[in-house]
This record gives sequence, structure tokens and C-alpha cells, in this order.
Amino acid sequence: MPHNVNKTIRISHYSYGDASLPTLILIMGLGMPAAAWPMRLIQELVRKGLHVVTLDNRDSGRSDICQDEMSSLKVMGAIARYVAGGSVSAPYRLEDMASDVERVMDELGIARAHVAGISMGGMIAQVLATTAPHRVITLTCLSSATGNPRTGLGKLSAIKAILMPPGNVETEEGLREHYRNTMKAIGTRDNEYDNQDIDRVIAVLREHPVPIQATERQLMAILASGDRRQQLRQLSVPTLVIHGREDPLLPISAGREIMAAIPGAKMMEIERMGHDLPDFAIDQVAEAIAAHCYAAAIR
Repeated sequence: MPHNVNKTIRISHYSYGDASLPTLILIMGLGMPAAAWPMRLIQELVRKGLHVVTLDNRDSGRSDICQDEMSSLKVMGAIARYVAGGSVSAPYRLEDMASDVERVMDELGIARAHVAGISMGGMIAQVLATTAPHRVITLTCLSSATGNPRTGLGKLSAIKAILMPPGNVETEEGLREHYRNTMKAIGTRDNEYDNQDIDRVIAVLREHPVPIQATERQLMAILASGDRRQQLRQLSVPTLVIHGREDPLLPISAGREIMAAIPGAKMMEIERMGHDLPDFAIDQVAEAIAAHCYAAAIR
């Protein structure tokens, strides 16, 4: 069942497993609800002895949708400034989204947790680890980047697929087609997505429609937050980087740059994997994350 953090912006979150066990918080990426995490991954992590918490970032899922005006023209201008090394202003930044995660932890009575995020979620996790390291036991970055304009933006063709306004989303089939097209553009080549996983995402999107401006605001938060490499170089939180070698959105070099920036970080590169978590990689990813979490307990 979803729960809300009642402070300014409501953040919905979901718990799996025994709350007395070590907690792993999973942070989703751009434009996607928490339901986009493959359920088999969550089940494997729970089976390995972790209490898993997922959340809908602001401007996604069942969490509050912000009202700041946004336009594609404004976003394109911001991308151009970002690539040129200029500053970008946005309705909110990744720091605000990291604070949302902290508020979820406060509501659940969690002082410290293992934190993992995919894509933008990995960026939020990095910010949380650098601004509140006392709350992060371990950090796992999946398919993510440092914010370096040269590696952290991703391929424009893939970004356009994410920001492309959906066609007929009045029907379940229209939403399903839009979701499949998006994942085809950024995900693992020829991957067959689990229908039940898709059903969960579609159910949330139908119940809580999210305008394209919400995803644009999230992208603006990434751009406004800039390059984190300097902060990451000071990080002492044990870090694992997981990245697909065939990621069409954020290339493998983006993941390698995270590893190079964080002292002592380790990296797992997965053959054939794109900007998603295909079923063939679930066992490997779950095992790596769980081992990373439990290794911290014996340090």
C-alpha cells in the first residue's frame, strides 16, 4: 500500500519485506513511477534478506505533480546551455529530490539505509550520499552519470523518445504502446518485457496521469544540478556502479566516470544490457547489490 510524506510535496512510497532487516531504498529514473522497478528484482532482494523501499519521485506516479510552467522550447534552451557549460535554473533541483528521500526515511523511522538508484535515480542517490553521508550506508548507481555535460546528458535521440508527448493515452492500449516505444528506444535490444511489470506501470499511469511537463521538470532538475564530480571525489560511502555495455541513453563511459570519480568504487559491466533491467540480468544485479550491502556490515 502507498504511503505519503505530508510536508509541502507528498511523496508516495512502498515497502516490501521485513522492516526489521537492513533497508535498501530504490530510486527510479526520469519520468517513471516506482512501479517501473521489475518486481522480480524486488522479490530477489527481499529473498536475500533486505527490506526494500521504493518511492515515486516528485512529478511522477502517485506523488504530487508540481505546477511550474514548462515548455519543450525552454527545455531545449536549457540543454543547449548545459552542454555549453552554462548554468540552468529550474523549479527544483536534484538536491530537493534527495531531500524527498530523506523525508521518506524520517517517516519510516530509518536513520540509515542502503541506497540504489537507476538513471536519474542514481543521480539523486549520489546527491543524497554527498549531502547526507551519515544516512547512506552504501550507494549503488545503475545506468547513471556524474552530471558532466560531456557524458551525463545522454544521446539526444533517446532523450527525445523519453520527452515525446504520447499519442492516444486515453486507452490502456495507447499507454502500453507509448511505454513499449520508449523502452524500445532506450532499453536492451530485442528485450521482451514482463507483461505483469508493464501492467503495474500502466495501472499507475492510468490512475495518476502525468503530463509531459512533469518529466520536463525532472530533466530540468538534472540540468540545473550540474557536474557532481568534485563532490563525488570526497565521498567515502562504499559505492557500486552497475551499467550496461549497450546503453543507448547513457553510454558505458558515463558509468566508468562515476567509478573513477568515487574513491574505492567498484563497477560491474553487463553485456547486452541497455538502459533498463532486462530479465536476463536480474539475478546478477540482485546478487551484486545484496553482496554490496552485506559487505558493508563486515567492514
